[in-house]
Amino acid sequence: MPASDPTSDREHNKATARVLRVLSAFVGNTEDFGVTELNQRLGMTKNMVHRALTTLVEQGYLVRKAATGRYELGFRILELQNFNQAEPDFRTLASPFMRQIYELTGESVSLAVRAQDFSVFIDAVETRKLGAWRTRIGALRPLHATTSGRVLLASLQDDDINAYAERRSPMRLSRPDGVMKAPDLWRAVHAIRQRGYEIARRGVNPVMAAVAFPIEDSEGGLHGVIAVGGPEDRFDPDSNAIMPPLRALVDELRARTKLYASETAGQ
Repeated sequence: MPASDPTSDREHNKATARVLRVLSAFVGNTEDFGVTELNQRLGMTKNMVHRALTTLVEQGYLVRKAATGRYELGFRILELQNFNQAEPDFRTLASPFMRQIYELTGESVSLAVRAQDFSVFIDAVETRKLGAWRTRIGALRPLHATTSGRVLLASLQDDDINAYAERRSPMRLSRPDGVMKAPDLWRAVHAIRQRGYEIARRGVNPVMAAVAFPIEDSEGGLHGVIAVGGPEDRFDPDSNAIMPPLRALVDELRARTKLYASETAGQ
């Protein structure tokens, strides 16, 4: 029996990897894609992208829209899901990414969900460095009073936010005599919606900084929020060295959580 050609095997493996990369770009996304978008998103040549798309269409994993020439997931993608396996919960999905965010930043990472008018921490990876926030698992905080809580609040309908502000008035904060007024809350909500995440700073000597990201589910709602923070002299959310890799990790987590519906209390 003739030996296989190592060069041919390597090229075949590379081609398979490219097909899987293209397919992965569609997973967790509801929109369709064109060749140019995938070329820019994946850093592959248009020729490579087109060959991978052709393979996926031929196998039924993607469908090409005749009217636009764009591509979307096909029904055969359902064959890849094990319907006998229980869906992973939010904590399970987020756990490896929390560890990676901790390794990237060296600061404490937390996971929070909404429970009616409150945010509740359900998991954390804490740094051993001095001056860090400590997360109390199971602790309830009003939505307006924490970075993660405001992100959860910003995901609600406007009428629900107004109703919350009325129910919680006066919206007290943790600092002495601190009260958040409705206009302040709405400024925070609009900023979160525009930016896509929340950046917060508070305190003096040291100033504490945090960034919190909404993590979406398959139905357009939220599973919850993942946040990381610490003293600003160690963790600067505006740093170009931190945010791009941090957002890449969050986007990778979202690609997984968007496959599952949320079972979070209060939503």
